[in-house]
Amino acid sequence: MFGEYMVYVDDKPILLVCNNSVYVKILEPIMEQMKDAEKGFPYKGAKEHYILDIDNAEFSKSIIDLLLPVIPVPKPKKK
Repeated sequence: MFGEYMVYVDDKPILLVCNNSVYVKILEPIMEQMKDAEKGFPYKGAKEHYILDIDNAEFSKSIIDLLLPVIPVPKPKKK
């Protein structure tokens, strides 16, 4: 399990913040926009993710807007 932060938008896990970098899953809806983005592994055992330039607010918002329709709300955990 990762040890830093998950950012939720509309109850959906959209961004992962680890080691002072912001990561997004490599998914079809953002591949064209992120084709030149750096890639990396947010934590040991994770799949490769795109590294999002969070300082570019307009671009980051556009990526989030593209991801919102395709990322599901996580199912509640059974206790």
